[in-house]
Amino acid sequence: MEIKRLLKNIQYSSLHGDVPVEVDGIVYDSRKVKKNYIFVAIPGEKEDGVKYENEAVRNGAVAIVAKSYNPSLEKVLQIIVDDPRIALSILSREFYKNPSAKLYVIGITGTNGKTTTTYLIESIFKSAGKRPVIIGTINYRFMDKKVKAVNTTPESLDLNIMMSEYLSQGATDVIMEVSSHAISQGRANGINFNAAIFTNLTQDHLDYHKTMENYYATKAKLFEKMLVASSKGNRFAILNSDDPWVSRVRIKRGINILRFGTSKHADIRLTESAATLDGIKMKLSTPIGMMELRSPLVGYYNIYNIMAAVAAAIVSNISVDHIKQGIELMANVPGRVERIDNPRGLYVFVDYAHTPDALEKVLIALSEIKKKRIICVFGCGGDRDKGKRPLMGGIAARLADITIITSDNPRSEQPHAIICDIEKGIKDALKVTSLHSNANHNPKVYTTIEDRKQAIKAALDAAGKGDVVVIAGKGHEDYQIFRDRTIHFSDKEEIMDYFGPAH
Repeated sequence: MEIKRLLKNIQYSSLHGDVPVEVDGIVYDSRKVKKNYIFVAIPGEKEDGVKYENEAVRNGAVAIVAKSYNPSLEKVLQIIVDDPRIALSILSREFYKNPSAKLYVIGITGTNGKTTTTYLIESIFKSAGKRPVIIGTINYRFMDKKVKAVNTTPESLDLNIMMSEYLSQGATDVIMEVSSHAISQGRANGINFNAAIFTNLTQDHLDYHKTMENYYATKAKLFEKMLVASSKGNRFAILNSDDPWVSRVRIKRGINILRFGTSKHADIRLTESAATLDGIKMKLSTPIGMMELRSPLVGYYNIYNIMAAVAAAIVSNISVDHIKQGIELMANVPGRVERIDNPRGLYVFVDYAHTPDALEKVLIALSEIKKKRIICVFGCGGDRDKGKRPLMGGIAARLADITIITSDNPRSEQPHAIICDIEKGIKDALKVTSLHSNANHNPKVYTTIEDRKQAIKAALDAAGKGDVVVIAGKGHEDYQIFRDRTIHFSDKEEIMDYFGPAH
């Protein structure tokens, strides 16, 4: 593409060096630079791309986009901008001929429920004969092609490359999770959204955002700025009317609003529901009439994910029959209250719950439908929001009969130190619950087992017929991150190995 055409679309403060006629590609990784490429020096969380400008030029870059001028690079064009990430998003969109403008794009943000909601929408869209692309935490997929996700929301360049490729292969829609990190770092800038969904907001990522107010303000940008900037007509903001944080979002004139929830103000309103270990039955009042739905998903909180998916389908003009069919066909989401069959009559679930709200919702849902006891195994990630550790410990102590604290992804922290942080919350909670115990009531108990494999084994050893076992925190992940290494580890595989190869 002619570089002059690309330069028309970005705001730069100055140009230095000769302007080449054309460029053959754009990258932000100096190792991927080829002859006649533009290298965009974006700042990372650990390192800044400016450190690799010289390497990029040696590899063939003819232009550098950066925040400051580098006097040692006189032979290449230097494009100086205020924000290289914004420049990358615009350059990517233009170089790949604005693929999101030619696709129906739904963005989903919120602390919990994003992944399950993408799976539900995908199932509905496929039932309606559409060919959706899914971009999210577990993987990036289109029809029978799957790529393991590196980030929940890829970098803007990678997003445009993916959309361009899938568009050429016949994709009709993109359903993507939009994380708060991605919004903060401008990864989804320049994407033309048709609709955006806000599931909920609860404590998470405060190691990055510092305060809940900052966390909220970042999420709100998807609706207050990015959806507004979209070139699409008839745009929709789909909001959880029961969440106080979501209710604060200010939607500008010209954007349609569809609310879901249990309140009388909801456009998609829950009127009846029943949740069991076999699934969910529910009735919804919607703008296109009453709907009776059945879902194999477990847990009352999944009703909100279903309502969000129904809202997305309605604004996408999908029929009631296809909505019902899509929801009924969505049997499970990897690592989201995923039930593992076993020969002992145990109700064993793997779940990704790694926030206080998510863990509480899973345990409440299972406690309402449990047969006997709940045994919960979980840990907390290292180098992440430390404030949620005692909160999650208290929640487990209050809602589980047996709690086993273990290691999650400790990263650079000592696993034992993380466990001690969680344990503080458990001890405080048990002091309170012990006041209500009596001679006829078995007290709640907890233990700590640092080795996650052994913790899972201990939970299954302790479980009897009718007990519910929840292995929480890692869900679909098949790795464990330590200070000096990353190992293969899958909760699901450990459970299946425990029961033997026949199961």
